[in-house]
Amino acid sequence: MANQRTFQAQALVLNGVAAGGLASMSFEARFTPLESTPDGAIGTEDVDRHSLDVNVNIQCTDVAKVNAILDAAVGNTTFSGKESGATTWHNYTVAGIVITGCSLDLRKGADATLGLTGKVRFATPAADLDEVILLTGAVGTPPTLTYPARLYRPNTASFDPDGAPAAIAPIHVESVALALAANVISDSNDADVGMTAVDIAGWRSLQTTLVYRDAKAVSPSHITAQLLAAVRGNLTVSLLGRGGAANKVLTVNNCLWTGANQREGAEYAEFTLRGNSGWKNAATVYTLNGTPKLFDIA
Repeated sequence: MANQRTFQAQALVLNGVAAGGLASMSFEARFTPLESTPDGAIGTEDVDRHSLDVNVNIQCTDVAKVNAILDAAVGNTTFSGKESGATTWHNYTVAGIVITGCSLDLRKGADATLGLTGKVRFATPAADLDEVILLTGAVGTPPTLTYPARLYRPNTASFDPDGAPAAIAPIHVESVALALAANVISDSNDADVGMTAVDIAGWRSLQTTLVYRDAKAVSPSHITAQLLAAVRGNLTVSLLGRGGAANKVLTVNNCLWTGANQREGAEYAEFTLRGNSGWKNAATVYTLNGTPKLFDIA
């Protein structure tokens, strides 16, 4: 039997945004199962299905494009994979991916990574999986690659509370993580095969996690207690570029610290702060990719 394997997914263009450093792209297609209620029978008698739901997960290292990806209009998504034992390619086109959330993982010992979740919006009632994930095989022209400006190693951090208080700057930053999820509504009905209605009904608060090893004493306690007691404000963290790429700064606006953890032991003490950012602060309303953004890497 001939070898039909593919590998090295690459050249992702997600709803028109070219995103480099593709690590993985996964699709989970699942019908909602329907099972009858037994009425004295030996077991479930009837099994049927309806509403094909296709969920998408993406991992890449082009973290600075997160705002553009979240704000992009829903369209076609393309990527490619190498065909094993050949010099040809699989080219994929996926229609109607609605991006429903993201996660950013920025740590000192690895590439910064961007995770994305999405759900496919079926274009027509009769569309099945073979009309959503389209494939052209044995393509002789290599795909056009996008090279990300990779980042790593969160360096200096500073939290600037609203108003007069001075900025608080914990050092020895281990990692910063962001998570953002949408309120997603979806539906199918009539003769729909899949979810023909998928919409974002608003975004939840942005969650930020900051981990550091700064045990600085700030009378009468320590710097973590000072941060947790602060009013809402703006967090900035510098990120170092890799391979000659320029350094960048992560900015998280309107952050209110809501929890802290302190871990002591034989290794260096480690402190974790958790915060949430709402989309409005007084007269300021934040955006995904306009002015001002709720968060940004620039």
